[in-house]
Parts: sequence; C-alpha cells; structure tokens
Amino acid sequence: MKANLKKAFTLIELLVVIAIVAALLAIVTPTLRRAQQQATIVAVNADLRQIALALNAYHLDHNAYPPTREDCHTGSLEYHLFQLPDELVAGHYLPGTSLTEPMSALMEDRFHPGRTYKYRAVGQCIRDRGMIHPVIRSRLWVPDGFPAQSPIDEDQGQWFSEPDASPVQWTLFSVGPRFDPQGVRQTWANRYPVPRQSWFNPDQKQGFIVRIRLKNGNEIGSFEGRQ
Repeated sequence: MKANLKKAFTLIELLVVIAIVAALLAIVTPTLRRAQQQATIVAVNADLRQIALALNAYHLDHNAYPPTREDCHTGSLEYHLFQLPDELVAGHYLPGTSLTEPMSALMEDRFHPGRTYKYRAVGQCIRDRGMIHPVIRSRLWVPDGFPAQSPIDEDQGQWFSEPDASPVQWTLFSVGPRFDPQGVRQTWANRYPVPRQSWFNPDQKQGFIVRIRLKNGNEIGSFEGRQ
C-alpha cells in the first residue's frame, strides 16, 4: 500500500492566503469601526435622555433646574468642567459614586472615560466649594433664530444668563468621538454646544453629541428626533 502523503502549502500559496486575509481585514475593519462608533452614539443618546428625565423630574420638585458647575481650577472640558449636578445624585434622580471619586454622578461619558457627561444651564453658577456664586451667572451663547437657524458667526448670536429670557434652558452633551479640546477652544471659545456646527458630524466623525431643552419645553439635539 502506498502511504498517504499530505500535500503541504508552498511558500507562495501561504503568501497568497495571507494577502487575501489582509485585504479582507482592510475592507471589514473600517465597517466594524463605524458600526461600533454608531452603537456607542446610540448608547450616549440613551444616557442623555435618562439624564434629561432626571433634570425634568428635579424641575417638577424644585421649580428650577440645578446650577451649572464651572471648574475654576482647570476651566477645561478635558477635566471636570460642567460635570453633572450633585443635586441630581443627592435627590436620588441619578446614581452616585463613592466619595473618593472625582465624578459627581455614575454617568460616565462613553467617549470620555473618567468624566461625566457635561451640563450647562442658564442662571445659577457654582464655582468654589459647592457654593452658588452670588454675582456670576452661568451663560449660554445662542445663535439668532435658533433652533430654526443656527449661524456660526459669533456676531449672529448672543449670550443669555437669565432663564426667563433665554430660548435655551439647559444643554447636555458628550464630547463625542475624536475629542480635540484645543480645537474646541480655538474654534468655539466658550460658545458650544448650542450651535449646530458644533454637533457631531458623521462625515468628519467628530463633534458634540447634544441634547437641548428649549424654553417651550421641546428637546432637540444631534439625535435628530430619535429618543
């Protein structure tokens, strides 16, 4: 009987197989990354909606929204500037963290680990030691004609510091994918995140993921009507 001989792959055949696998990975990997990013964006929008419900429940109980927290030590979105209000945790509207955690609530930005989602409202402002500042007010820059229009020009908008006058009551946002704090400072100064041009752009794969409460009670944002 003749022995069964197994034919081994030649070097050329192995190289061809490796080349085919590499080509398939090159095609599939970007698609997988886009799918993963889109899934994260959907999850972020769900988180922002949950926080929005907490804010509205707080407003029903207190007839006001919590004050904005400005971190005067860092003053940067890279750290804990505009983190979620402690009041939402103290009132059991949102889950809390341990006392040793720098995050105010157990609502971590999925695109910014170690930081909560951001919250900016018009009106009261907390800067030092958890105390409401007696003079300084939290402001939001709102484009003229917003939300129907949203010009980027800084001369086509204005700052609002009083809830009764502002068309926007509060904003919630994630820094989004490919967060560039230096670019935000240079491009937007402190006028984010109300203008639509600062919102997530699928083509650029960058920008804030936003939920905004208008004075008329409607909520809009980069989720484009999806709940």
